[in-house]
Amino acid sequence: MTKHLPPYAELAARLRERIERESLPPGSWIGTEVAIAAKSGLSRMTVRRAVQSLVDEGLVERRAGRGVFVRGERAATRRIRVVAGNLLWTPAVRVAQAVQEGAAAAGFEASVFDGRGDLDAVVAELLALPGSGAAGAVVMSQHDPAFNRALAALVAADFPFVVADQTLSDLPGASVASDNRAGGRLAAEALLAAGHRRLAFLGDLAADTTAERAQGAADACAAALVPPPLRLDIPGQRFANWEPAIRERIGELLRARPRPTALVCSCDAVARHAVRALAKRGVAVPRAMSVTGFDDDPIAEWVSPALTTVRQDFAEMGRRALALLSERLVAGSAPRHVAVPVSLVRRETIAPPPRPRHRVAACRRV
Repeated sequence: MTKHLPPYAELAARLRERIERESLPPGSWIGTEVAIAAKSGLSRMTVRRAVQSLVDEGLVERRAGRGVFVRGERAATRRIRVVAGNLLWTPAVRVAQAVQEGAAAAGFEASVFDGRGDLDAVVAELLALPGSGAAGAVVMSQHDPAFNRALAALVAADFPFVVADQTLSDLPGASVASDNRAGGRLAAEALLAAGHRRLAFLGDLAADTTAERAQGAADACAAALVPPPLRLDIPGQRFANWEPAIRERIGELLRARPRPTALVCSCDAVARHAVRALAKRGVAVPRAMSVTGFDDDPIAEWVSPALTTVRQDFAEMGRRALALLSERLVAGSAPRHVAVPVSLVRRETIAPPPRPRHRVAACRRV
């Protein structure tokens, strides 16, 4: 009895036979997966699985935006791009360095684009990637609708990319970010353990990373059976001047009744501005208000008082982003999200809540 092969295996066998029969040299174009599916009458999923089996054999390789090619014994090094919004931002530097350091070992040559804080320049760079000759890209998130639309264009062009510092929930793209929800929970738990029962959260809540941190703080409050944090939103782009909005939100914080005694900040930059705004209003940190940050920027240790914060491992984020991109380019893996663990760094900005002042009633003489 003749044993029938699965459709993908039959297609792989036909493609293998064609390469051998026609003695196709390395670099020969086999076709796009869309064209192969149309010609064979099979589904894209079946074609993708057949091509993947030949990729695993080392017989063919995928080239982003171009199709399937016969692989040589020594395939040329593929170029990848690192797109950063601003290399003045230390986390972007750490991610870019990690990608560049690991690229050669993974068979890639990495170059870096610096948007220098210009969102339009970053969007233009993203839209140009499919025709740039780059095989793929690691992109630092901008948390902006225009940025997200550019990512959607890359998905439509089937251009491989990984977004760092963002969780892609509405797009079928690969992403890597810190475990932001766990980080928000760690910060709030440290404040709750110090005795605080009324917390506030300050940050740009439109950014998915910030929203996840706020949710983590709310999780900790729910577990401790205390009210959820007062949410203080500071909308704006990542590199905008947040200081005026932070001053306004600190005013709201101090007018709130009951007034929170501890503040969870979305990042160290926000925390530094908040501490400065509190000081100008005569509120000492941590004696009258405890504060936590997020990131563990180098300056967090050197400000006074030294900032208690949640540490993100941006170098590990870069390494995992490169691994995800390699999975996509070499193995044709489906896009997925990876969360990088975080840790709490205890310094000087947490203290027990101030004791409530009690009025002493004057004694009446009889």
